[in-house]
Amino acid sequence: MKRKSTAVGNSHYINRMNKIKVINLIRSNQETSRAEITKKSGLSGPTVSRIVEDLINDGLVQDIGEGESRGGRRPKMLKFSGKNNFIIGIDIGTTNIYGILSDFNAKIHAEVKVPTKVEEGFIQIMKRTSEVIHELMSRQHNSNGKIFGIGMAVAGLVNRRRNIVEFSPNFHWNNVDVVGELAKNIDIPIIFDNVTRVMAFGEMCYGVGKSHKNFICINIGYGIGAGIIVDGDLLYGPSGMAGEFGHITLEKDSQIQCDCGNFGCLEALASGNAIAKAAQLQLKSGARSVLHDMCEGDFSKVSAQMVAEAAKQGDSLAWGVFDRAVEYLGLGIAGLINLFSPEVVVIGGGVAQSGDILFDKVRKTVNARALKKISSGVDIRPATFGIKAAVMGAVSLVLSDVISLGANHLC
Repeated sequence: MKRKSTAVGNSHYINRMNKIKVINLIRSNQETSRAEITKKSGLSGPTVSRIVEDLINDGLVQDIGEGESRGGRRPKMLKFSGKNNFIIGIDIGTTNIYGILSDFNAKIHAEVKVPTKVEEGFIQIMKRTSEVIHELMSRQHNSNGKIFGIGMAVAGLVNRRRNIVEFSPNFHWNNVDVVGELAKNIDIPIIFDNVTRVMAFGEMCYGVGKSHKNFICINIGYGIGAGIIVDGDLLYGPSGMAGEFGHITLEKDSQIQCDCGNFGCLEALASGNAIAKAAQLQLKSGARSVLHDMCEGDFSKVSAQMVAEAAKQGDSLAWGVFDRAVEYLGLGIAGLINLFSPEVVVIGGGVAQSGDILFDKVRKTVNARALKKISSGVDIRPATFGIKAAVMGAVSLVLSDVISLGANHLC
C-alpha cells in the first residue's frame, strides 16, 4: 500500500511540474502552438494537448485561431490569457494604503488610495485595507473575469513559517496576523510579504530580473530595506527575515535612535523619516530655510519630499540634510555591493522619487567606497515601476503563485 501511495504521489508531482512547464512556455511567448510546446518541453504530444485543454478550461490560456502553415496543416495558436484575469495588489504604507486592480498583463484597471492612520493601530488599519479591497473588487466590471488573489506589501519582519508580521517598527506591530484578520470578511486568497522583497519580486517578474539573475532592490521610504536576489532566487534566510538593510549600524556612537530601539541605524540616518526629522530639528533651532514657507510654519509637516524639493531650489539647510542622508545610503550600498557583487542595484520608494540629486550622490559615494573590481560594472538605477513598485510587486506575488500552481516558483 505504501508503494502505491508513493507512486500516486510521484505521478501527481510529475503532472504538476509538467503543467508548470507548459504554462511558462506559453507565457514566455507572444503566441505559440501545441507542436512548438511539445518540441521545447520534451513532453509527448498527447500530454501537451491534455495540459493545454486543462489550462484553457482554467481560463489561463486562450486558443486564438490558426497560425501560418509551414508546409503542413495550419497550427492552432495559443497565448497566455492575461486580459480577463485579475489580481488585487495592496501596498500598506505608513502614509497611505494604496491598492490596484491589475490584469495578468500588468495593466492597471482601477486604483484606490486612503490614509493609513498608523496611530489608530493594527485592527483599524486592517479594516481600512479591507475597505480598499472591497472597493477594488466592485470595480471589476467584466462578468467573465476572475480575481485570482490578493498580493500585499507590508513593512516589517515577516515570519514566513508562521505567516505573520513578527515586528514592524514603522507600524509598532508585534506578532500580528494580517491574513487572518483580513480573511474574516474576504474569501479571496491572500499572499503577503515584506515590502522590499515584494518590490524585488516585481523586478524579477516584470523588470531587471528579465535580464539579470543577481541584483539588489533597495526601498527608501519611511524606512529602508533590501531585497537580495542571488542566482535568480530571493534571499529569505531561515525564517524569511533577511534583507533588513536599514538596521545595519553606521554610527556606533550616534545619539539618533531608530524605531527599532537601536542607535545609529542606516534607517535612523537616511530614511524618509530621518530626513524629515533632521530638517525639523534644524528649523526648530532657528535655522532659515525655504522650508518655512513650504510647511506654512508648521515644522511637523516637513517631509522628505519637501526637503528634496527645497534642496533642488538650492536651499542650504535642505541640501545639507539631504546630501548627508544620501551619503550614508551610498556607504551602505557600497557595503552591499562588496558583499554580494550584484549586476544591478535598483532603488525605489518615496525618497527615490527625488531623482538625480539622490542617484548622482549614491553613485559618487559608491565609486569612492566600494571595491573597484566589484563595483565598476554595477548599474545603479531607479525601480522599473517608480512609486508603483510595491503594488506591482504585490501583483507579481499572486501571478507567480498562479503560474506555478501554488508551488512558489518565481516568475
